[in-house]
Amino acid sequence: MANSDVIELISLASLSESDVRLLREDNCIEAKKAKDKLPDSLWDTYSAFANSDGGLILLGVSENSRRELNVTGVTDAEKLKRDFWNTVNDRSKVNATVLSDQDVVIRHGSSGDFIVIHVPRAGREIMPIYVGADPFSREQHRGTFRRNNEGDYHCDRDEVKAMFRDGSDTPQDLRIVEDLGSAALDSGTIASYRSYFQRIRPNHPWRNLNDEDFLVRLQALARSTKDNQLHPTIAGLLMFGREYDIVREFANYFLDYREEIGLDRWDDRITSTDGIWSGNLYDFWQSVYGRLRQAVPRPFRLDGEARRMDENPMEITIREALTNAIVHADYMGRRGTVIIRRQSTIEFTNPGRLRVTKAEAEQGGISDARNPILMKMFFLIGIGEKAGSGFDVMRAGCDSVGAPHPLLEVLTRPDRVKLVVRYTNLGGSVMTPANSESMKSWTSVGHLSKSESEALQYLVSQGSISTSELAEHMELGVSRARALLKSLVEDGFAQSRGRGRATRYEPVEGLPVF
Repeated sequence: MANSDVIELISLASLSESDVRLLREDNCIEAKKAKDKLPDSLWDTYSAFANSDGGLILLGVSENSRRELNVTGVTDAEKLKRDFWNTVNDRSKVNATVLSDQDVVIRHGSSGDFIVIHVPRAGREIMPIYVGADPFSREQHRGTFRRNNEGDYHCDRDEVKAMFRDGSDTPQDLRIVEDLGSAALDSGTIASYRSYFQRIRPNHPWRNLNDEDFLVRLQALARSTKDNQLHPTIAGLLMFGREYDIVREFANYFLDYREEIGLDRWDDRITSTDGIWSGNLYDFWQSVYGRLRQAVPRPFRLDGEARRMDENPMEITIREALTNAIVHADYMGRRGTVIIRRQSTIEFTNPGRLRVTKAEAEQGGISDARNPILMKMFFLIGIGEKAGSGFDVMRAGCDSVGAPHPLLEVLTRPDRVKLVVRYTNLGGSVMTPANSESMKSWTSVGHLSKSESEALQYLVSQGSISTSELAEHMELGVSRARALLKSLVEDGFAQSRGRGRATRYEPVEGLPVF
């Protein structure tokens, strides 16, 4: 039985000697002999548990060579308990107390008394919890600690600074980038976003605003009190900026999408450092989501207004996972945001730690967005579920096709969050009778051939596609798919966004409806 299962079955006040024998030291259990006094290492563990996901410290308990825990007892439990409370409230020893009275209890065993200390995870607003006066200290029994399965470890400067950043009440992505002007935002990206926005919210009062006013309301631009000029916010720069400007603010910024389906090192790859597209979050999202949709089979039909019907919930799972990786990333963190599509899995990995516990994230109902302005920008174009419901939505999508639930993994050194979506079927869309009838109608528009009609039908149903997506759907070569899309653009049915491999195609507004 896992430690977490044992702890859930018993209350702290009733933890018995026999219960202790069921436990093993791991990322949430630490045993210390502490016969006559509190060991210095106790405070390393206190800091580590508070800065991780919490845990139990057992005083008067020892681990034998077989990793079994046994109660050995303390000489004077009441004295040790008083010493603990005096020390944990001494700000020269630790910077904050995260315990309440009921978190420290004395238990009685046949081999003597032992003390159980429950250390909860600290709220992000008071992290880091550190020992001594300097959170960055690397001296023994000084500084900031975290916990993994190997025990307590000293946090490096990047980890400590990340905890301080996460402790701020001001959204990180609302900060104004004073040395850049509004021209730093990519006009092609803005046009693509606005087109998407208008399709999703055709009657929204922002629809007819000019770009500058629209971006101010979106909080992508803000007026500085220093020069009274408009500058990008962090959210605006990340969403609509260009990679070479973004890396001036975030040296570790990197977006990477890879398909590792065949024997080659990768079958398709998009990175923000390509230099052939903007490298911003919105264009990355559009390109990657379009490719990921091909990973799951999905029937599609159009309604009477040429809009997609019966969206596969598994697509929503993938969309939610991709959006979460982007909006919850810590862009000061290392190794970037990486999406890998394999034969039967898609991995979404982003820099930064969870701002809630892993259990809270999986359970749902609690949201603590690292970049709430980015989240709002996606939400306004119908992307991303309401706060705290993301995991429920992803599970429901997996249930709809009989796929296993997503796996959430929290990585450390450096802090990263990985979500793995598993599926068993590859392939593209399934043409339904409704589609066939609709396609016949498209052939009557102008001089479209049957192939052009099918390409236009697919473009309208998806809203945005790449050349490779059309090639896969129609089982054509890439050059033939590119020629079809070029023809649709020349005939006024489609428009292109982006450059090179990041180019995507969208239907123009005002297409005939069938």
